[in-house]
Amino acid sequence: MFFLERKESYAMPNILGNCSQPVYTYRWKAIAKSETERPLLDMIKDMDVATHRIVSNQPN
Repeated sequence: MFFLERKESYAMPNILGNCSQPVYTYRWKAIAKSETERPLLDMIKDMDVATHRIVSNQPN
């Protein structure tokens, strides 16, 4: 199974130190899935490569 993922910004609470400022990071969120990689490659060609990726959950 192949997944098309989008990079989304995420603010986590700061548990270290004595201040309440959040820590800014990102996480990947799946926006599409397919049995084959070809349809996802067709979708990603119009998207920004820095914020989108294709991953697989199959072992190599």
